[in-house]
Amino acid sequence: MMEQILAKLGERFGVLAESNTYQLSVVAKNLDVAVGDLFLLPSQRGLQDRVYVFRASQYANILNRSLEMGDIARNKLTMPDSYLSEDLAEEQLIELKGMVLGYAQQDEAEWTFHRPRRLPEHLSDVYRVNPEQPQVADVMETLLATQLGTEGLYVGDLLAGEQPLPGVKVYLPPYALSHHLGVFGRTGAGKSNLMMVLLRSVMAYNHSLVGSLGRQTAQENMSKRQGNRVSMLAIDPHDEFRFWHLPSGGADGIHGIVEGYSAVEQRQLVDPFYYLTLRNLTEEGLERQVVLSRADVVPEDLISISEFSEQQVAFANQQFAQWGEHWIGRVLMGDTQGTGGFEAGPDFMPGTVAAVQRRLGFLRRGHTRLFSPFDPDLGDEYRSLLPDILCALEQGRVLIVDTTLMGELEQFLLTTVVARSLFTLRRALRSVESVVDLPEALRQAFGNEDGQGQVGLRTLANELVARVEKGQLPYVDEDRLRPTDELPYVNVVVEEAPSVLNPQRMRFGSVFRDISRQGRKFGIGLTVVSQQVSEIDDGVLTQLNTELVMALGNEAERKAAIRNGSADLSGFERELQVMGKGQVVVAASYKDVPLPLQVPEFDRL
Repeated sequence: MMEQILAKLGERFGVLAESNTYQLSVVAKNLDVAVGDLFLLPSQRGLQDRVYVFRASQYANILNRSLEMGDIARNKLTMPDSYLSEDLAEEQLIELKGMVLGYAQQDEAEWTFHRPRRLPEHLSDVYRVNPEQPQVADVMETLLATQLGTEGLYVGDLLAGEQPLPGVKVYLPPYALSHHLGVFGRTGAGKSNLMMVLLRSVMAYNHSLVGSLGRQTAQENMSKRQGNRVSMLAIDPHDEFRFWHLPSGGADGIHGIVEGYSAVEQRQLVDPFYYLTLRNLTEEGLERQVVLSRADVVPEDLISISEFSEQQVAFANQQFAQWGEHWIGRVLMGDTQGTGGFEAGPDFMPGTVAAVQRRLGFLRRGHTRLFSPFDPDLGDEYRSLLPDILCALEQGRVLIVDTTLMGELEQFLLTTVVARSLFTLRRALRSVESVVDLPEALRQAFGNEDGQGQVGLRTLANELVARVEKGQLPYVDEDRLRPTDELPYVNVVVEEAPSVLNPQRMRFGSVFRDISRQGRKFGIGLTVVSQQVSEIDDGVLTQLNTELVMALGNEAERKAAIRNGSADLSGFERELQVMGKGQVVVAASYKDVPLPLQVPEFDRL
């Protein structure tokens, strides 16, 4: 096997000069190289054949003779005829310095990759991984197979220096989206294109699971699943994901993928919708005008997205305990007195009440198109897509939410309400062992306990119980409860993450902090999208299992990204400054080494 690999590597490029566990030095031919280029060092030290993967982080021009480059340069300047370039051609070399990413070792019929705990022998031959040499790509696929992945969610091709290796694809496992991802990069780095490629991969993966199952119901398909589907709630602040570049003559976006499905596939993979917007739509098919209700919101949702003092938090919680799903309307109208089945609570200062009213002001009638009023006595019945959104996410759907017409608080509140409701549902499902106990568990989870006079989110709870009974929430499989590990992996994208995931917002708690700590137990993950790493709460950062790091704007952010990496990112400091558009370093707890890759342009997929 080693002979076959050596035959594909081409000519020797250089020789190992010095090595330690921190850095290797290679003397090589005077050829054009770049920081980030990959090199292979075959080794027969030990019982099994090994191939070390070396990555250059810096290089210098050197001479073979014992002469100083400065002397040669000065002499060439002052006596050009004395030092002709052809006389020095054979003397010119380069010295590469960098780190060993690890080594592949042949174990029986396959190669496994290991962390760099061993070094190659003295004066090992060094071969360059040349993207223009197809056979080298085959070698990298073989040596790095356990790190690249062979199926799942395609994100890009392995990067060797400035060029990707054609066909050497890098995948994320589907379960990565039930954990937490960080997508970090400055403006213009290519985050939107990365999200488009990831969304396309999620849809392709779901299609691969259900495409051969025929005209089954969603629930029947889940019971016959070959693996968990993946759901994503993708916030789209620029309304790009639906049509992508179609209006300017480029590729269609998620709309094009959906339109390419058959009617059966749309029913299995898309129904009831894939695109939500505040715009008025002439037709509502698989695109829908989004609306939630004030009756879907609890105080912790608002506390997570806006500044509240301790007194204001106490007042909001007291109002919810007293009025339940009616609390926002009562506070906005100033009707905060009364027992509501409870003894009168503590008195609050008028300034506290007024401050909470101001923070709820964006939810007033006429101030928001996203949140409908809720007061059945005045004819304002429950009007919300939240139950349908939750059902869609629990059946393995990609949902694009256009937030261009939403205010910042509306966007953050929508994300928070959906994430918190989904988290509440799965915790309730996990809390019971019998199908007959599930309806009551759901009602209690949403604060509805009639025996104790607690209203909570009664209407939402009733809607969700009805959807369980209809099979739209797939929590029951015939006469058994479906465990959460059989449900789709669900991922909620948090755009402009520093605005809601900063330490100040989280001092009174946050559903996102709860999900970051416990979500993986229930198959729920977050994707944190940000231009800044340093502004994210440390409690969230430490829970990220996958980081997709693109070019970052300043040294502080690069240091924060390296410090937080799930795999050791030392040696990538310069790349995070000079990486081109679409270039990403993937650091993940389930990969032994960080992998640089090039995300393809969605238009060319």
